[in-house]
Amino acid sequence: MIHLGHAYYSVSLEKHGRLKLPAALLKSIPENERRSFFVTHGFGNHIFLWTKTEADKQNAFLDTLDYSDTEFKLFRNAFLLDSQSIDSDSQDRIVIPKTFLEQYQFQNEVVLLFSNGVIEVWDYNYYSSKFKMSPESLEELNKNIHARLALQNLQK
Repeated sequence: MIHLGHAYYSVSLEKHGRLKLPAALLKSIPENERRSFFVTHGFGNHIFLWTKTEADKQNAFLDTLDYSDTEFKLFRNAFLLDSQSIDSDSQDRIVIPKTFLEQYQFQNEVVLLFSNGVIEVWDYNYYSSKFKMSPESLEELNKNIHARLALQNLQK
């Protein structure tokens, strides 16, 4: 059974950047896309692991950009810098490329955020310091988000 959605996982990072992909996460990915991923820079202090389907969508988006526009070209080139395909082994482990390990300063534990075929990989300590909120703060943020969405719907 495939359940595409959203999930959070905390995973140990082994020597040389190897990590085991959680079974629950893999069950959320179509069986034919569980072994290979395309790794790229994220849009923040993290990296992306894209399934083939989602990588194809991102590449289709990149293909729509006018490469004669300097900012579009800068975005494409920076996004693709050091990007590569990575495969999992028979025990569902992948190795994060060294360039990404160094740039994003991944330590002993990482957070995997899964969202519909894309996995964000964050250093656990960085992620916790950036996103940890009190229940009251989360409640306030929730109210603000819903108010913004209601306003947007009224403007349509």
